[in-house]
Amino acid sequence: MYHEIEGLLGIKPMIFDDEELIVGEQHYPYSEIESLEITSAQFFASYGILTLRTHGKDVAIPFARSRKNKLIRALKEYEQLRKERESGSSGLTQDSQVSAPAVSDPYEEIKKLKELLDLGIITQEEFDAKKKQLLDL
Repeated sequence: MYHEIEGLLGIKPMIFDDEELIVGEQHYPYSEIESLEITSAQFFASYGILTLRTHGKDVAIPFARSRKNKLIRALKEYEQLRKERESGSSGLTQDSQVSAPAVSDPYEEIKKLKELLDLGIITQEEFDAKKKQLLDL
């Protein structure tokens, strides 16, 4: 398996290879990934979030929305590869499955947005607008 999800406007590229997910300089071995989840951003935003859970911590990885279909294909192959490697075991646990886009806790979503703000991927105005929406202000 090999998928390269190109970066765009300050968003780092992602590479899914046979053994690990590579994002910029960070390497995440599949054996240490507990779950992967796509969290879509607002319609007006040019990015989405891939949330990677490893060692009990969530890592928010931004991706260009224009690359979402390519990312979904990579996640499907990742899941298939993982199932093949665990076929002799009891199977995947619920925590280790790749999830479809899901509604998340608004406070967790705000944390992810803050990371994007700190990375310069979204503006302060976008952050404030989304925060108000999430908190129903």
